[in-house]
Amino acid sequence: MLTATVKLYKNAFRGLTSRIWLLSAVMLVNRAGTMVLPFMTLYCTQARGFSYSQAGWAVGFYGLGSLAGAFVGGKLTDKFGFYYIQFLSLFCGGIMFLVLGQMHNYTAFIVCVFCLSMVNEAFRPANATAISHYSTAQNRTQSFH
Repeated sequence: MLTATVKLYKNAFRGLTSRIWLLSAVMLVNRAGTMVLPFMTLYCTQARGFSYSQAGWAVGFYGLGSLAGAFVGGKLTDKFGFYYIQFLSLFCGGIMFLVLGQMHNYTAFIVCVFCLSMVNEAFRPANATAISHYSTAQNRTQSFH
């Protein structure tokens, strides 16, 4: 049963280049950073002592930053290329997570959450562009899965 599942998985993604696999691994690293979102309300209320309303606003600002980041990331990718934007997004996103842990003032925390999500989401259009660049017409749909 397990070997049949592994074989099915391998056959489904056969033909993808090593660059596509690398881009997928890089996307996994980026998406792992998004795993903080479900725990943000707990962090805000329990570790930082913010109210439930303030925690909700923090999550809302994360969403606004994500929208802005995807738009800005697309524009920056068009201007500077996907490689640089992916690198800067991952590097600056890691730094922003460290900075976020040092924010004790609510206003500074909200601004940092907005900036963090904006930086993290700038990665997505750059990564999608890279996948389109390194895939062929025959395996493009497969590359995005």
